[in-house]
Amino acid sequence: MTGETSLLTQHHFQQVIMKLHEFWAAHGCLLWQPYNIQVGAGTGNPATLLRVLGPEPWRVAYVEPSVRPDDGRYGENPNRMQAYYQYQVILKPDPGNPQELYLQSLEAVGIDLRKHDVRFVEDNWKSPALGAWGLGWEVWLDGQEISQFTYFQQAGGLKLDPVSVEITYGLERIVQPLQGKTAVWDIQWTDDILYKDVFFQGEVEHSKYYFEIADVDALKKVYDTYEHEHQRTLEAGLVIPAYDYVLKCSHLFNVLDTRGAIGVTERAAYFRRMAGMTRNVAKAFAEQRQRLEYPMMDNGKSWTYAVPPRSGLPTGEPSAVPADFVLEIGTEELPAGDLDNALTQMREAAPKLFSDLRLTHEGVEVHGTPRRLVVYAKSVAPRQPDEEKLIKGPPANRAFDSMGVPTAAAEGFAKKQGISVHDLKVHDIDGGQFAAAMVKSIGKPAHVVLKEALPAFVAGIKFIDTMRWNSTGIAFSRPIRWLVSLLGSTAIPFEYAGILSDRVTRGTRPMNSPDFSLTDAAAYFKAMSDNGIILSVEERRQAIWEQVQKLAAEVKGTAWRDDELVAEVANLVEQPTPLRGAFEQRFLSLPREVLIKVMASKQRYFAVEDGKGGLLPYFIAVRNGDAVHLDEVIKGNEHVLTARFSDAHFFYTDDRKHKLAERTDRLKTMTFQEKLGSLYDKNQRLLAYVEPLGGLLSADAATLSAAKQAAQIAKADQATRMVVEMTSLEGIMGREYAKLEGQPADVAQAIFEHYLPRSAGDMLPTSPAGVLLSLADRLDSLVGLFAVDLMPTASADPFALRRAALGVVQVLIAAKCDIDLRQAIEIVASKLPIPVSEARKADVLTFIAGRLKVLLMDEYKLPFDAVDAVLAEQAFNPYRALIGAQELVAWIQRPDWSKVLDSFARCVRITRDKPAYTVNTATLSPNEAVELYKAAQAAHGKLTPADNVNAFLVAFEPMIPAVSTFFDKVLVMDSDPAVRENRLALLQYVASLAKGRADLSNLSGF
Repeated sequence: MTGETSLLTQHHFQQVIMKLHEFWAAHGCLLWQPYNIQVGAGTGNPATLLRVLGPEPWRVAYVEPSVRPDDGRYGENPNRMQAYYQYQVILKPDPGNPQELYLQSLEAVGIDLRKHDVRFVEDNWKSPALGAWGLGWEVWLDGQEISQFTYFQQAGGLKLDPVSVEITYGLERIVQPLQGKTAVWDIQWTDDILYKDVFFQGEVEHSKYYFEIADVDALKKVYDTYEHEHQRTLEAGLVIPAYDYVLKCSHLFNVLDTRGAIGVTERAAYFRRMAGMTRNVAKAFAEQRQRLEYPMMDNGKSWTYAVPPRSGLPTGEPSAVPADFVLEIGTEELPAGDLDNALTQMREAAPKLFSDLRLTHEGVEVHGTPRRLVVYAKSVAPRQPDEEKLIKGPPANRAFDSMGVPTAAAEGFAKKQGISVHDLKVHDIDGGQFAAAMVKSIGKPAHVVLKEALPAFVAGIKFIDTMRWNSTGIAFSRPIRWLVSLLGSTAIPFEYAGILSDRVTRGTRPMNSPDFSLTDAAAYFKAMSDNGIILSVEERRQAIWEQVQKLAAEVKGTAWRDDELVAEVANLVEQPTPLRGAFEQRFLSLPREVLIKVMASKQRYFAVEDGKGGLLPYFIAVRNGDAVHLDEVIKGNEHVLTARFSDAHFFYTDDRKHKLAERTDRLKTMTFQEKLGSLYDKNQRLLAYVEPLGGLLSADAATLSAAKQAAQIAKADQATRMVVEMTSLEGIMGREYAKLEGQPADVAQAIFEHYLPRSAGDMLPTSPAGVLLSLADRLDSLVGLFAVDLMPTASADPFALRRAALGVVQVLIAAKCDIDLRQAIEIVASKLPIPVSEARKADVLTFIAGRLKVLLMDEYKLPFDAVDAVLAEQAFNPYRALIGAQELVAWIQRPDWSKVLDSFARCVRITRDKPAYTVNTATLSPNEAVELYKAAQAAHGKLTPADNVNAFLVAFEPMIPAVSTFFDKVLVMDSDPAVRENRLALLQYVASLAKGRADLSNLSGF
């Protein structure tokens, strides 16, 4: 008992704070105090938001009570509450080793890193209200977010130079595992006082106030008053008081938002107002510090981490024989998507690097983990081969005079090439006569040309989101912290982003990233393996999935397969160790999809299915590290999932207090698009589309009834807390809540299906009502957004219209809907609140046809010319177009196809670019023309408007002899205009058999 008491004393809440104070004070931090105004995070304290501005060094650490009304849970959630404590650290400028300092601080408060899974997981942070953003990570401890780690790039709308490192600790989440507690309320603040003794009642009361009692109208007036005071104080030159009112406005906004008083439109307006206030303060503060001539500029000269010489081995003599080459770009943890992006670029760029340098090799490999990007080339030549090149000079008539004497132009060119002017010769180049020099260059050693080329190679790796971190100003996905470059045993020194390459790499994060030297490039793979690192992305994916399946089978289950999740998890770890945890049976009462989404999207866990469509009370996570102390890691992950599921249960229970129909009014505050109205307006349009679009689809009465009922509440789940928390549950929650309300099964299913498909490869609606509403929803977005000129561009598609257009095509094909999209577009355009021009309607049809073309070629593997031929006539009807293209391909594959195509082509080619004529049967001659006309009449008689390509070709095939005889015996282009035009009219009549089915002139060989 004494040992347990001693442990708690060491880790009680205020002791952890004191240890952090001690640690950061020892690293030069000023120990600040909490601000005296409610803030949502430590970032809001002026010690952060204002002090990161300008060039003055600044190190600060402080506890900050953080108030976030929307996180209130009436004390029911073990992990989430409206008021909690953060510990905030600012390091300005970046010291060079901030992650290492952070991990040391965790050890200082008592966290044994070998007993836990500490992970840096992508978090691209931004605060519109503060005009601030940065890149970094959430820091996870056994699956629980315990800190945010951010490289600040902008604050108050101002670019930061230097960049500041912000570390925000969640104190409660750190102390919980230290004390072995499963709920925040059980944390011991001191030996004899619990967290709940001090804060529980306040949590309950504040939750009730924020969610139920706060006076919306009164608080809006107070907000306006504070905004006015902000302006007055700023005009008086009082920067800090002006900022106080920004913070007060921010808190009031959060209260109003929690009360449900802020719609999407209002939210954007409030954010603009708060961002404007913050920008004004930031600008005033920056100008104030400049006027004061930056009095703290000389502080912190000793703060920057001096990277010690790391190479323990000599550079080595260059090899005279082929040798392996390795380049390792060592980084702080790359986001999963950025790792894939970088590897894709490097797989193309690395072979090109050696090709451009004229260095032969026996193969190039590219690998990557979250902390290293690797190029490995086998048997690279020790030097470039010598090379002779003909260098083009000035035109011959400028290089030599009429007597053949070299001119000044020739002499200048020869000097530049390092040869005698008398060695210049005249050559035919690019169709002209030019003076040219045959220049021989001696191949350079491989280590020399690689040294010159490697900085540009690293710089060539591009990312969508990049960050700066040190004085070089170089931007990358995350900071580069080491570089390894070896050719055989020779270290190739080059510098990039302030880092000098050598032969020293680093081990895994769980082992404190130990440095170790490489004797040569050939030792690289073994060194990685000895340190437990799996370099290959594919090998990591395979190893993870095999172990996940095995762990699921041990509890008589199967792992829920999600290839994207497997890929993401593989990109989050270097040394994957899957583990299985359990959760309470009571959570299985939540909808299956909710549990899966929480596990996958929030925690990157794999759910375990029971084989009957349900779930087992287990999950599988993947640790970055070995199996040491795995029981501790499992326990931590189980605790986190309990909190996550408790949150989901809270949302689920709260949402069920109101029916979906009662939530539709809330949609009025959610803007779809300014000119197209709110989500409520869009929802009402869906209802208006049911009858006319249902008519086009030949929907029966039952389908129309279900679609109407579903359309009335189709978008209502957008106003539920569950969907606000996890947007990927849209439709799913609509269906579940509709079922719980007693809505008919087909209505609930239509609500879900109208969101389908949500992404590439997603399921498609199968119910008739779901198909109808899915089509209506996508066409409403397409026609409406095209009408307001918000078409996708080559680089941006913010409304996902490409996906919407593809969805239209997929839905119609899967449901075998024979529908004319031209009519559907007219129906939708007639219901929109703005006029839609004929040009925009045509643009929508063309846009959808473009998605259809890609689908037919990529998914159905149909040849492009057959697709083009059918789409030329049937692009407005995706399902018929697919059938027509498939039928055409079947004919093309026949051995006698060339005969059929040539016969029809003879009729079409001669009538191209001719006016339309009408056959005059009374004057048609000679007999061969009459016989062809009769054959064409018979073919037309066999066809109906519903017939497709096959029927057309079946009808045409018997005409081939008549066509051949006609062209053999009859001169079409007769000198008599009347005769000529009648014969052209006959051929146009034959060609019209394909009308509405296919334009065979698009086919190869036509």
